[in-house]
Amino acid sequence: MKNDDGLERIIGRVLLVGVVTASVCLAAGLVLSLVPAFSRPADVLLAAGLIVLLGTPIARVAASVVVYIAERDWLFVALTCTVLVELGAAVVAAFRL
Repeated sequence: MKNDDGLERIIGRVLLVGVVTASVCLAAGLVLSLVPAFSRPADVLLAAGLIVLLGTPIARVAASVVVYIAERDWLFVALTCTVLVELGAAVVAAFRL
C-alpha cells in the first residue's frame, strides 16, 4: 500500500460519519419514543439508526475498494471486492430467512 495514512484517514472518516449518524438517529428515536404521539417517527428513526449502524462496516469495505483502485493495488482490489461480495451475500441471505 502506497499511502497508508490516506487509507486510514478515509476509513476513519467513513466510520466516524456512520457511527455519529447512527447515534443521532437512535438517540432521537429513543427520545421520541417516550412521547406516545410520536411513536411512528420514533420507530422510523430507530430503524434508520440500526440500518446505518449495520451498514457502516459495508461502507468501510466499499471505501477501501475505491482507495485500492486509486492506488492501482489490484491484489487488494480483488481481495476487498471478494469481502464486499460476501458481505452482500450475507445481507441478502439474512433478508431471505
